[in-house]
Amino acid sequence: MKVLNQVKQFLFISALVIFVASCASTGAASGSAKSKKAEPYNPTGTWEYMVDTPDGGAGGTMVITGGPGAYTGTLDTDQFGTLELMDLDIVDTNMTASLEVMGTGADIEGAFDGDTFSGAVYLGEDAFPMEATRVSK
Repeated sequence: MKVLNQVKQFLFISALVIFVASCASTGAASGSAKSKKAEPYNPTGTWEYMVDTPDGGAGGTMVITGGPGAYTGTLDTDQFGTLELMDLDIVDTNMTASLEVMGTGADIEGAFDGDTFSGAVYLGEDAFPMEATRVSK
């Protein structure tokens, strides 16, 4: 009988150890999964940009402020002063916006990759490559 009680006690302790170990491993796995979730891309800051045009390059500063769903932006240009980025939309790392240059509408489309941006300015049927580098956050 004493041996039977010892076997029962051993089985109980073994089951308890296995249960605790499985709970601990489940908690560790879910904790590590949470820590691996990537933060959403944050495009805010000051960007120096250059647009390739038939007349040569035109550049200036692009400033993006705000947060997800409520970004705002401006383009400071050498020729046209400060232009507002209207309908600015940033999803993941992709950006679209529109602007008005001397009464003519234009669109910007492109993607961020860390501290760089590559895209184009669309004016009518023409597309002009645009590159930018973030200089401050």
